[in-house]
Amino acid sequence: MGQNNMASDLFTKYNCTYCLDDIVGLRVKCVECTEFDLCLQCFSAGAEIGPHKNYHSYQFVDSGAIDAIRSKNKWSAKEELLLLNGIEQYGFGNWENISQHIKTRSADEARDEYMSRYVDGSIGRATWTNAYEKRAKLADLAKDEPCPSTAITHTLPPIDINPVEASQLGYMPHRDDFECEYDNEAESLVSSLNISSTDDDELDTALKLAQVDMYIEKLRERARRKRVCRDYQLVSQFFAARRERPRHRHLNGEPDTVDKLRCLCQFQTAQEHACLTKNVQRQRDLERRLNELIRYRKNGLTKMEELPHFEQEASAKAKSSGSSSLNFQNQAVKRKREENDADEVYSTIRNSICPIDNLTLSQELEQWPRRLQQLHQVGIIHPRLSEPSAHLLSDSEAKLCSSLDIKPSQYISLKTLMLANPDREAENDAEVQIKHYIKSNGWSEMQV
Repeated sequence: MGQNNMASDLFTKYNCTYCLDDIVGLRVKCVECTEFDLCLQCFSAGAEIGPHKNYHSYQFVDSGAIDAIRSKNKWSAKEELLLLNGIEQYGFGNWENISQHIKTRSADEARDEYMSRYVDGSIGRATWTNAYEKRAKLADLAKDEPCPSTAITHTLPPIDINPVEASQLGYMPHRDDFECEYDNEAESLVSSLNISSTDDDELDTALKLAQVDMYIEKLRERARRKRVCRDYQLVSQFFAARRERPRHRHLNGEPDTVDKLRCLCQFQTAQEHACLTKNVQRQRDLERRLNELIRYRKNGLTKMEELPHFEQEASAKAKSSGSSSLNFQNQAVKRKREENDADEVYSTIRNSICPIDNLTLSQELEQWPRRLQQLHQVGIIHPRLSEPSAHLLSDSEAKLCSSLDIKPSQYISLKTLMLANPDREAENDAEVQIKHYIKSNGWSEMQV
């Protein structure tokens, strides 16, 4: 019973009956008067009020002077209770408010007492350790799974921005956050939700869960945009000075590869996007170089030493040529001459294949590479007609193979198969064309 009275006295506030001020610490209690307390200042002045006289018997009382824990700083039990009450009320770390709550200790003294007594001291060792050991243990369900990609877990680079620019943009560097986030009103979906197990039915619960899912999707989109902003350094680039330099364009007038692939930035990291842009640019450069080499080969150039002379002659021809109409006429005449040369070569090959002269098959095979080279030089023979079995075809069959883009050996096999099986149905357009060719030559009476 006495312990309960002592604990209640620790939290009881006493006021001076004469000056009505709060009495902190030691007070003077009149023995003869009922519930009459004086502060030390009024007692020393000999204050009298009502039935109380300054010659009455008295006693000094200090309900908070109990030294619950012996320490060098001599904290009373009341101060210890006020310390714990202040931490519970204002939160750990708000030492200024806690010191005002104690009234007799500074913020540094309150912090040192709590850390040395209730964290690092015997009380802390006896309580925090057990609480740490008894904490809930979560099972690692992804223990046997492979580690995530480094593209997901890599540390994003810091943002280079000064405080003035950060304040203008509303960006907080230490929090990596903005004052106004993307879809800043997204929290309104869940701010007013209140789930009650008694009042809500299944439909209300499902509706509220749907709102939570919508809010989660908005948070994911916000996090994705923030990741892109950090990864591509968009905050620092927002204020970066634009350099006066001409934008790179291709020779054919097409836009830059970086501009074309910019729409893919949101799906890749900065490193992956830079690698993709580099590879695409490399591919386009190789295609351009391949077209140049094909043009050189069509003009009969086979060595790198011949290219400078060819380019000089081409530029000299371009300068010496007249107007664009004259160039067009020259090109038309050149194409007509090449077609005539091609007809002569085809005629020569046809005469060599047909039994107009007395050449044997072996002699024909020996002369075929030279005639094939003539076709290559005029640029009208298909690359597939360079096979050894091409000499067995007539000029019309060679043209048919070129138009169908098939090898001479394939054409000969299909032709043999169709002549042996006239009732066989055509499976593709190439077989239809070959059937039509066979019928037009009168080799078969089959229906196409």
